[in-house]
Amino acid sequence: MEGMMLTLAAAIASLCSLVISLGYHILIYLRALRYKGVSWVINPGSGEGLGSGGEGRVRLTIIVPTKNEPLDLLVEATKARADAISRSKYCVGDVLIVTDDSEDYVRRLREALKDEIGRGVVKIYWRRNPRGGRSGALDDGARAADGDYVMVLDSDSKVTPETLDNICLAALEHGYPVIIAPWRGYAKEDGRIPEAMTYSTNTVSHLLYRMRGKAGLFVFPLGSGTAFKKSVLEEVGYWGPNIIQDDIWIGTKLALKGYFPVVLEKGETEVLVPTRLKALRVQQSRWAYGASEVFSRTFLKILRHAKMGAFEKFEMFLYMLQPALTLLILIAAILAFAAAILEPGWTLWKALHTPSLLAIGLLAEAVIIAYIAVQLKLSKHLGLCNNKEEAWNALVQLGRATAMLGVLMPVMGLYALRGLLRFKYRYKITPKKTSGIGRDWIPYAVLAFSAVGTAISIIHRNIVSLTILMPFLIVSVYSLFRLK
Repeated sequence: MEGMMLTLAAAIASLCSLVISLGYHILIYLRALRYKGVSWVINPGSGEGLGSGGEGRVRLTIIVPTKNEPLDLLVEATKARADAISRSKYCVGDVLIVTDDSEDYVRRLREALKDEIGRGVVKIYWRRNPRGGRSGALDDGARAADGDYVMVLDSDSKVTPETLDNICLAALEHGYPVIIAPWRGYAKEDGRIPEAMTYSTNTVSHLLYRMRGKAGLFVFPLGSGTAFKKSVLEEVGYWGPNIIQDDIWIGTKLALKGYFPVVLEKGETEVLVPTRLKALRVQQSRWAYGASEVFSRTFLKILRHAKMGAFEKFEMFLYMLQPALTLLILIAAILAFAAAILEPGWTLWKALHTPSLLAIGLLAEAVIIAYIAVQLKLSKHLGLCNNKEEAWNALVQLGRATAMLGVLMPVMGLYALRGLLRFKYRYKITPKKTSGIGRDWIPYAVLAFSAVGTAISIIHRNIVSLTILMPFLIVSVYSLFRLK
């Protein structure tokens, strides 16, 4: 149809982004409910008969790679980890901090942890000439570890003795090569962003780890909260230097060797969630680049050599390409802006009487409704949605999380493109302290673009471009006035 090309292309790109990204989560949920095959979610036994001596315990080293992290936060989390491993019934070991910081920082760290170091439950590995970035620190720490298993935790992450017991019981009873304790978010301050990110972390972690494990799909290790058998790390060659997204990278190496990680049914890793939009942008940009870069490097290897079925391989690719899907919505927004200028006159009446556009609109609406239903089901399963008040709060938190990610999508799309093209990228640490972070510039840029596009859509009466661009206007305004 004349004067429809850009409008239709924008609608199709927007629909594809929704159907693939939201539909992927819906598919995982439905498959987990119906799947009757091998589950990678495990529930260790009671440990009866194992005894309390050395034969009934696993030697575990917790590795914490760190650089430029707030000292008080690292000390607090390290003491909690040391206490957890000391109180564990089935683990014996230590916490190994691998630091790339200055001599003065290391001196203050040793002073703050002198009691734990004196008891032998905390050790500090200072890399005076650090190489290989975070993944290089992981390599050095794993090689130096005394444990038969090594567990990777971020500087702010915590685990309970019960979680460690479940990990070590699983290692004792079955010798699993990789054991994952899914994330549970925690925040150091109140606010809309930490509340939404805590909710999102809990529900998404449950879906992408326990639900995928129950669906018989390959579960990628977590960058914080995964225990590896040291001999398996040696076999796959550890992580390697300068890997941006080390969890997905080590996951592909495990898959190529035929190792399937398992996920704990009971037990979590507490992770600190971002409390500012700027901190979330750093985190999501790094993930978008890193996941896409790993995909570009491993796609053919997995396709040819991974020891799993075609569907499992396809799902692995979808998992790695999640951030790259933001490219589609970025393309849709650009096309919609152009359509608003070049293809006027697409009124609501005209769009409703155009079968292709009507079908796209109805399908998009159905996918969004189904996704909200899945989120409410996940919230109920996690005990976050037991009555009408909690259900409403779950919807509010889902809306906030969607707004935050929505305003960051253009940036995520650009970083995903950089990753796919393997452009250079320097690892950036997610800011932990809120002081000095300041406002992010992204909402202003998105506001300017979407406001102009929305105004042109209204003036030129293009309801399709308006439908695509107005959500960007809403989330940018919300981010500026309702989020810090």
